[in-house]
Amino acid sequence: MKLALLLLPILGGAFLGGALSAAEDRPNIVFILADDLGWNGLGVTGNRGVDTPHLDRLAAQGMRFTQAYAEAQCSPTRGALFSGQWPARTHMFAVTHEADPLHAPLLPPEHLMVMPPETASLFRTLRGVGYATGMSGKWHIAHNHNSVPLKKRDNGNYFDAYGIDFVGDASNGHAEKDKSIDAITADGIAFIERNRDRPFMAYLAHHAPHAPMEAPKALVEKYVARGFKRSSSPLSVTAERPSADYAAMLDHLDAGVGRVLAKLDELGLTKKTVVIFASDNGGLGRMADLAPLRESKGAPYEGGLRVPFLVRWPGRIAPGSVSAVPIHAVDYYPTFAALAGATVPAGHRLDGENLVPLLTGTGGLRRDTLYWHMPTYTAMYGRTPCAVVRRGEWKLIRYFGDFLDTTGQLPVHGGLYGRLVLGARTELYHISRDVSEARDVAALEPARVKELSGALDTFLAETNARLPQPNPAFRAGNPDWWRLPKRGAGEP
Repeated sequence: MKLALLLLPILGGAFLGGALSAAEDRPNIVFILADDLGWNGLGVTGNRGVDTPHLDRLAAQGMRFTQAYAEAQCSPTRGALFSGQWPARTHMFAVTHEADPLHAPLLPPEHLMVMPPETASLFRTLRGVGYATGMSGKWHIAHNHNSVPLKKRDNGNYFDAYGIDFVGDASNGHAEKDKSIDAITADGIAFIERNRDRPFMAYLAHHAPHAPMEAPKALVEKYVARGFKRSSSPLSVTAERPSADYAAMLDHLDAGVGRVLAKLDELGLTKKTVVIFASDNGGLGRMADLAPLRESKGAPYEGGLRVPFLVRWPGRIAPGSVSAVPIHAVDYYPTFAALAGATVPAGHRLDGENLVPLLTGTGGLRRDTLYWHMPTYTAMYGRTPCAVVRRGEWKLIRYFGDFLDTTGQLPVHGGLYGRLVLGARTELYHISRDVSEARDVAALEPARVKELSGALDTFLAETNARLPQPNPAFRAGNPDWWRLPKRGAGEP
């Protein structure tokens, strides 16, 4: 019995306690996902210089999470959304088509380039219980980062295999240069109007505020007038953060969310709809200062993993509520399935947990441990192959064979961020006392290190995680070890 309890966080399976069964209780779902928005990017999460009134209102009308987590980069988070499984299990632990350096100290394992429909079964599960399913915007779990070029693949049946009925026409670009915020919003609104008389899930996968920065000129001027500087580069420069361009992108994204909320009001669907807003990973360090969190997108520290997460469900979630319970993107699938009263396909294991009891105040989570597996290099974000485990207030980071010391350095685009230090490394932090992860206490807490290391070993073995290996092509002292053989199709 004791062993079974210890394994519950890993072996939870498709537990959907709190699932809604009556058809009249099944709400619509609107899931809005930002791209590279840091945990403190909104007014309600601490960004006092930018106007985000609609998202601030969403938080006031629902629940805001202060310890919501994603993966450190785009594709792994989206893979967790669609599969409900840890990236260690699916092997989608890196950005699709992202290349690995040839001469690094370690050889990263092969990562999944395309998540198959049978694994990415979220929308198929919802469609199976009568939900209309639609999306617009960023895809990035296969073939192309944007959904539009994929609409005509496989004789127009590409997204049907994933269980998606409607795919919008928003491409990543616009005459006004607004990261397609207006177009994605229009797609979502059209889908909602078309399916107002049946349960639906609308997935609005925005490209903002990912680089390169794009925003309507009038909004950029608005923030210039407030004292923000224009960015000298669309890819952003650390010394100029936050720029007027970045602030304008957030403002424009917020306005798009406001249009969706207004449409739900107009159609009388507000009380019947769960609205979720989140981000796919931490903010980009060249764009925004994520302090007091350490580092940013791509890193195993809190700045790379912690994201905003807002949920509104009128009559079921207490307005203005705040939760400090750690949750993860792997929880989206079981939560949406529970909301829909759906049964997960036989044989499809869920690693996440249904959040409905937590959202409605009727229960908590059984899980006390979260895991991350990042066995690849992202030198431009200061990360070498590593894995992470968080249990309670403790967080352990295991570097498999090398480490980038970023002390005193600033994030740069496309270059090496940090000084290479060879050798495996284990770090331990007490998150509630040291949210900045400034004090590594591994040497002071050997028992805690042993406990969490054992949990991580069990997790890696149980998920059949792929691990990096020593690279015979590495030569100590080679200053170009981090360079890619060619530019990958990953994110800038």
